[in-house]
Amino acid sequence: MREKAPAEPGMSRRRVLTASAGTAAAAAAGGLVARQYVASATPSSAAPGASGLIETVLEAFGTYRLVGLGESHQLQEHHDLLQTLLADPRLPEVVDDIVVEFGNALYQDLIDRFVLGGEPVNDAALRLVWRNTTQSPEDTWDAPVYEQFYRRVRAVNRTLPPARRIRVLAGDPPVEWSNSGVPNAPYRVQRDPYAASVVAKEVLAKGHRALLHYGSGHVIHESGWLVGIIEQQTGVRTYTITDLVPLAGDPGGLGVKLSGYPRNTVIPTAGTWLGEMDAGDVLALEVLRDGGKPVNPDCGILLGTLTDAGLYLGQPAVLTESWPNPAIYLDPAYWAELQRRNAATGGGVDLDSLRQQQPPTFQLADIPGCGA
Repeated sequence: MREKAPAEPGMSRRRVLTASAGTAAAAAAGGLVARQYVASATPSSAAPGASGLIETVLEAFGTYRLVGLGESHQLQEHHDLLQTLLADPRLPEVVDDIVVEFGNALYQDLIDRFVLGGEPVNDAALRLVWRNTTQSPEDTWDAPVYEQFYRRVRAVNRTLPPARRIRVLAGDPPVEWSNSGVPNAPYRVQRDPYAASVVAKEVLAKGHRALLHYGSGHVIHESGWLVGIIEQQTGVRTYTITDLVPLAGDPGGLGVKLSGYPRNTVIPTAGTWLGEMDAGDVLALEVLRDGGKPVNPDCGILLGTLTDAGLYLGQPAVLTESWPNPAIYLDPAYWAELQRRNAATGGGVDLDSLRQQQPPTFQLADIPGCGA
């Protein structure tokens, strides 16, 4: 699924945004170029090259204090592997915190009580953590994989002494959805800067190490996105791994190139064919030019300058999507609130689709490839 470009008000990660023709044209013009990292540090010679995700993450934390794991939202296979990573007994030895996109920081105390302290928390209260983010109502985070994440970390922590327990940090700004209105207009553009401040204050300032789990677009080495902001403001470099899922129609041939690899393989970008791929054929970002013509903003950029490794989870035909149970939206109070939010933010969301059963096959991002 595609991500939005940063710092645009009133748009979500699944909605396209409007940019000037000059800005979009500049992003797409010319041949492949090497975009420089925003941090002054260069990739370590000890950058991990292991083939498995768990081994790669563990090895990366031997060199880096921050590791970014970028997901294709609601991709079941990604979360299956994430659950395995979380259950690995070696992870608490290298990770203090996990910073997530699908959590409203307004509820950080509640998250700490539930995940870190193991205290009983009412299910209705817990659901507010992911339902009341800046992305509502476009994205409710009601897909089961997101609740399962919180419950898995809680279960892991219950086996650990307090000093070794993993804290989950909500990276979404602490907005409050009131019954009479919506958060202030800038709340969505503050997402990545706010998350970067959480990392600086709650992770780096405390000498901790953290896994950053966000949509793939947020964990690229580019100014304006989460990892880029962290690197620019702190000089601390993040090792990043992003899902490798072709665009619809596979215009760049990514799926063909990956077909010879085993599933669940991590491929580094440094010195490999993957690093030479056009980022616009891998990262599902999109803008609209004036006049409504879609433009892929990362065309002409080497993938290796934006991410350190890619995670191959399988060919598109075998990938599955985690969808919310449509029965969730039969709750009259929740449904009325989603309708209220939709009307208050412009009414651009097809809420009725939430009540429909969706096909299990993962939906590829239908945006123009770099040859279009």
